[in-house]
Amino acid sequence: MLALCAAAGAAWAEPPASPAPPPGAVAARLIVGELTRVDLGRRSVSVKTESRDAGRTEGREARELETATGPDTRFVSRGRVVRLEDLRPGDRVVLLVSDEGGRRRARVVKVVGRVALPAPSPTPAAPGPPAAPGSSG
Repeated sequence: MLALCAAAGAAWAEPPASPAPPPGAVAARLIVGELTRVDLGRRSVSVKTESRDAGRTEGREARELETATGPDTRFVSRGRVVRLEDLRPGDRVVLLVSDEGGRRRARVVKVVGRVALPAPSPTPAAPGPPAAPGSSG
């Protein structure tokens, strides 16, 4: 009885094996970052990402990745379908990307926000015309 319980406990301790992808399937991954360039001629986008080491919190290295898009790429912003032409540098994006034949191809490009732009510096008020004598202004 004890051996049976120990064997059952060992079976529960092992994580289930992940299913093998079907033949011909392409593994996909997520890329999160800031859109830096939209190339309509090449139908590609470039995204600036941060590589993060688990043991380091400072010294993050930003890198830029170019990803091709295709006729089957879906572009989404605020729950609506948009076009490649609607994307703008500075958009915060999440891409679902697959590697096909050594080339990175976006399956989905989702705009999730804008990078915070610095507030404009205050400009002094331009002097107006002088007030007429006797008027309060």
